[in-house]
Amino acid sequence: MQLFKRVLLSLFPDEIVAQTMNPASMFISFISTREFFSVINRKIVENYKLNLFDITLDPFEFKIWFGENPPKSKDIDTYYSYCSTANLNGYRFFSPANISNNLALVVALYVKDIFRAYPPDYYLNFLYTVFLLSFVFLSRIKIFPYTDREKNYNRFVETMFAFYEFVFQQTGKKIDPNIIKSLKKELLNQIELFFLLFAVYQNLNSIFVHEQVSDKELYSWLFYDELKGESKSIYAEFIANHKEYTNKKTFSAVETKIMQSILPADILLRYLFIDADMFLITDTVISKIFDKKILDDFIKSFRKDDTQLENFLLYITDYRNFKKNFFWGIQKYMMTIFRDEDNKVNPTKEDLDDLMSSIGEDVENIESFKIPERIKKESKMMEKILNFYITLIWWSWVSRGDNFFLRLFRKPIIQGISKINDQFDEKNYTLLYYGWLLYQYGKNVFFYKHTSENVRAWKQKFTLPHKTNIKNIYSNISLLKSFDETFIATILQDINPKDIRLYIKNKKIIELFKWLIGQEISSMVRESDTDFIESVYKDIAVHLEHKEFMKILKKELTEQDIYHIKENIYNLDFWISKKFFRAITAHTILLKKDYADLTILGIFSTIRETFSGFLIYLTYLKDEMQTKEIQLDTSLLISLYIKDILNMDPYYEHKITDIITTLQADFNEIIKHRIEIDDNKDYLKIGYDNRITFTKNKDIEETKKKIINEDVIRFKWFLKNISYYNKRFLMPQ
Repeated sequence: MQLFKRVLLSLFPDEIVAQTMNPASMFISFISTREFFSVINRKIVENYKLNLFDITLDPFEFKIWFGENPPKSKDIDTYYSYCSTANLNGYRFFSPANISNNLALVVALYVKDIFRAYPPDYYLNFLYTVFLLSFVFLSRIKIFPYTDREKNYNRFVETMFAFYEFVFQQTGKKIDPNIIKSLKKELLNQIELFFLLFAVYQNLNSIFVHEQVSDKELYSWLFYDELKGESKSIYAEFIANHKEYTNKKTFSAVETKIMQSILPADILLRYLFIDADMFLITDTVISKIFDKKILDDFIKSFRKDDTQLENFLLYITDYRNFKKNFFWGIQKYMMTIFRDEDNKVNPTKEDLDDLMSSIGEDVENIESFKIPERIKKESKMMEKILNFYITLIWWSWVSRGDNFFLRLFRKPIIQGISKINDQFDEKNYTLLYYGWLLYQYGKNVFFYKHTSENVRAWKQKFTLPHKTNIKNIYSNISLLKSFDETFIATILQDINPKDIRLYIKNKKIIELFKWLIGQEISSMVRESDTDFIESVYKDIAVHLEHKEFMKILKKELTEQDIYHIKENIYNLDFWISKKFFRAITAHTILLKKDYADLTILGIFSTIRETFSGFLIYLTYLKDEMQTKEIQLDTSLLISLYIKDILNMDPYYEHKITDIITTLQADFNEIIKHRIEIDDNKDYLKIGYDNRITFTKNKDIEETKKKIINEDVIRFKWFLKNISYYNKRFLMPQ
């Protein structure tokens, strides 16, 4: 809990936090960890299909793994603060919403002067248009049909203004055709800005494109559930005639209907602009977030090509821009607003004196205090702005190997490796691997769909069932390719930017890390880039039948990618996974005899995200058994991890068990010290208590029968939380 509060405060400027009384610390002191975690996950689940969370089989619900027993009330804060901190300690999250929110803020700066001459709705709806079009193009409801850049650009402009009018229809605002005509003429003079938008949307439009997957198959996956619902005829009509719909510049009634499944339930931007002077907000707040000179240089480049797109999106999604400048802009905005109000009405000094004199009096009800209107307005406005800031900032990271970054910026790597072995049915266990994955997917997507529907219905509270009742098994070539691409992205997760720096300063842990890993790290960081890539990934590549994996990495990884990987080799979890891969070789386990290359990458990707958490949990359980002198069988947990989390055939269980047991002993001492810091011990105890309750008075066979598939998915999430919470930097001197 303390780490959660410290990390949360670190997102605010030091000058604000250092004040004796500051809005940030007051705001954080009242935060409910449960509500906070719920808000972030509600925002994520709005677009679960496009965010691909269901693909990586990550539940977001708030249950400890086995059984239906919730955490004890005294453990609630620890449980949710731990989950939240694990999320924050993840990688930069390049979801369409994160990109679009910041893109709309940039656009606001460049078009504000044009819109000053028109009613405010035209400005607000244009920013909504910029935001929402990301989802339209990402889902390929509209496409860029030409090979010619100029033709695609002209087509994009017409589509954007057609969607602008569509947004007016959806918000219920009347539109003046003469104003639209005039605005279009003025806005198109900002040609460099429109080429920027063109570059962003065109790149988003290609994320789901795969040469072996047709758009029809993509839509059949995206709208799988809707094709079985009450409006199935509309979705079927779109899929059957998708070429006709996606090639039109305008938006039909059919597209209006299907976009309900794609567009978010809410738009975060409105919390900044609604009930505010939008132009003053832009001038005082948004103009302070980004460096205009840097933006100008980026935007000028897009008229020529989109080579600067990655650097541009990295810049506008960097939370440090907001941390450094957002609140100074807010301060200026508040001062301007209330200075103007004070000039219009009588000063509120007497009201303030009355309020201060009443504090401390023997008043039965605090509601009897007469709060001056200005203070009410200021408090309400500040609360709204802080909620906007926290949601936007905290939404910027994710405790998963986010695959959006690689899909957007490293497509040659993703698609090159994903093609190395498409004949997966030739191997004995590959079909079984994908079959179990699809079964788990069907279970997990139930929870996403259930939550998404409730969020879209604007329900503030609703209950998630403990068990699903689905019977369908999802199977689609687009889905299978997404699995493959997610495996690759997770294996390569360390190239993702990791903005939050959480360091371990415990001397004993650093000494042990240096003793265990220090020499190998020293050798690696002195190697050439090519040799460094070889050192990092050779323990994976050796298990693959095809050699293209390493060739593609050496060709496509950039200098910046290598820099990020070098940072992440100072994390213990990196080495725990690497030692696991290495041990598979040492034990002469020939996975490629029974599994295709992409399936092996799937197994390794799960190891990469869960095994360090599993090792920490095992170590904690063994310490508790020793301390309390009790018998607690861990063999079932290890078996469950191998067969249900790693999804490996029982044939491999004996040797993999030996590897896990050996690695637990090798890392035992450093992990024991690691467990003792922050909230690790408290969170692990919650999992320990859950296990004791679930297995109480039952033998192993009886316990096995009680485990359901939903428990397995939640167990995986439990392990990933531990892994990412402990993804800290250790820097031996």
